[in-house]
Amino acid sequence: GFCGKLNEDSLCKRCEIKLKEYKISNIINYSAKSNNYIDYVIFMLKYEGIVRDAIIKYKFDEKAYLYKTFAKIILNDKKICRFLKTYDIIMPVPMHKRKMDLRGYNQTELIAREIANILNLKMPIGALIKIKDTTMQSTLNLAERKENVKGVYKATDGKIFEGKNVIIFDDIFTTGNTALEVAKVIKKAGAKNIIVLAIAKD
Repeated sequence: GFCGKLNEDSLCKRCEIKLKEYKISNIINYSAKSNNYIDYVIFMLKYEGIVRDAIIKYKFDEKAYLYKTFAKIILNDKKICRFLKTYDIIMPVPMHKRKMDLRGYNQTELIAREIANILNLKMPIGALIKIKDTTMQSTLNLAERKENVKGVYKATDGKIFEGKNVIIFDDIFTTGNTALEVAKVIKKAGAKNIIVLAIAKD
């Protein structure tokens, strides 16, 4: 877990208590933000302190095993799980092949697969791909972030999303530009309702 100790539960009681001060676990009605793509956004934690440290380690420090800890945080929340179960598909934000080869794993995909297995959701990897290798969003300002993600995602098999309720899963939600771009592509492919689930809100 967050304390660096490995245990069977992947989230020890001490870490669970510590995480309480970072917990948001909010279902926010996002359609009020005048977009026609995303209905709700769910954040689990604040992106600061031990949460920020753990996400950075997980993404850039080859700490792939932490996916179980992050999945557990979501799966431990009964209210959120009940809501997620009303959806059909969970779609992790895809990485470009070059970045994927460098890192060796897509951090969002590992967590999403765990959630999909437990909540019995479909996860059609490959139905959505990233066709352009972009600059990391965290290094850009607001205007640049918007431009950076334009037209970088593509649905390879639109039929998969037709009439389906879809969860877009990402690790960090900052401006929402990435999620919105992914949602646009999935909506154009015929998805019915779309929500975004993120581990942390920056």
